[in-house]
Amino acid sequence: MAFKLWERISQADNVFQALRPLTYISLLGLAPFRLNLNPRKEVQTSTYSFVAGIVHYLFFVLCFVTSGLEGDSIIGYFFQTNITRLGDKTLRLTGILAMSTIFGFAMFKRQRLVSIIQNYIVVDEIFVRLGMKLDYRRILLFSFLISLGMLLFNVIYLCVSYGLLVSATISPSFETFTTFALPHINISLMVFKFLCTTDLAKSRFSMLNEILQDILDAHIEQYSAVELSPMHSVVNHKRYSHRLRNFISTPMKRYSVTSIIRLNPEYAIKQVSNIHNLLCDICHTIEEYFTYPLLGIIAISFLFILFDDFYILEAVLNPKRLDVFETDEFFAFFLIQMIWYIVIIILIVEASSRTILQSNQSAAIVHKILNITDDPELRDRLFRLSLQLSHRRVLFTAAGLFRLDRTLIFTITGAATCYLIILIQFRATHHMEDAVGANATHIHFLHD
Repeated sequence: MAFKLWERISQADNVFQALRPLTYISLLGLAPFRLNLNPRKEVQTSTYSFVAGIVHYLFFVLCFVTSGLEGDSIIGYFFQTNITRLGDKTLRLTGILAMSTIFGFAMFKRQRLVSIIQNYIVVDEIFVRLGMKLDYRRILLFSFLISLGMLLFNVIYLCVSYGLLVSATISPSFETFTTFALPHINISLMVFKFLCTTDLAKSRFSMLNEILQDILDAHIEQYSAVELSPMHSVVNHKRYSHRLRNFISTPMKRYSVTSIIRLNPEYAIKQVSNIHNLLCDICHTIEEYFTYPLLGIIAISFLFILFDDFYILEAVLNPKRLDVFETDEFFAFFLIQMIWYIVIIILIVEASSRTILQSNQSAAIVHKILNITDDPELRDRLFRLSLQLSHRRVLFTAAGLFRLDRTLIFTITGAATCYLIILIQFRATHHMEDAVGANATHIHFLHD
């Protein structure tokens, strides 16, 4: 019974069924569209999800304003200094801006997300004409796995965070903890959408490379058959062909490639150009839809990582600010919060980097085919495709300020280290001024 239920849930024959986990978050208003599984198979915006998003955002603003009027904050429950108050205000301002950006783009730019899914449908139809079919089941399982992982990750994180506060004899108000928890949930949902859409692009770039790889394999076989003389044995022929294939190409995961591609490679290359052009348009739309939300997410992640580091160092350098019974809880709370934001940045960077890496493999395969083919019509198609690949590169940025690739991790690490040193120096200067002022007051009192 359980096995049959799992088979029914994990069954996916089209992009609509593969996107089922993505539609679940429409209940919170962050995916304002619905999928019609009628014969027309359309993607439409959802009025209910739009209203749910507005209610969700207004609820967050209400909790944010209430906690602000009460003067409550998580760091304020532990200790307060000039820097912690500055950090708390900065994080509050960045948090409300990030949430406004996330909900604003989710609700008012929802048509772009709909167009992304519709363009994926067009791409899949071209693959079908070439005799290929996408592994929708793998995409569905990936979406389920990521959604389940994000859910467990956030549930465990929020429960542990609340438990640490209670263990430190801190009882945050409902509004304060909701203001703390909702940004984590909404950031996770936005990152989940980014992971799903980029994984769809990555899987289709992989199929694109599979078509090119099959054309390359066909020309390798023809080339090896021509180069070998009739005196060679069949065993030597196979050995030579195998060595040539290993030298020119690299092994890739195989899909269901039919003989259409090998019988008419010129037509296949033409369709590859169309698919690549559509995928570049899709990636450009993904960047436009996610660019400012991801900028807000990375900005608030950087600030949380920076100030969490400083709070931990502040407690280490000046342990008297904390009570003995809450020291362990303090370190654990801000450490897991810092780890949470580090994981979010890594997920964003890896999703974009893998998609970019998969798209860049096409150019190498195209030039390998050019090196061994003599067909003038095919070479003309390949030259056009090569020119298109050089001018239309996949790139994800955060509002054009920085690239969303693995270099971002190094940039954030260097910037966080630099600003952390500045905060430590500011702290040391501030304590020195306080000490000088206290000594001057003491001397003046003795003189009197």
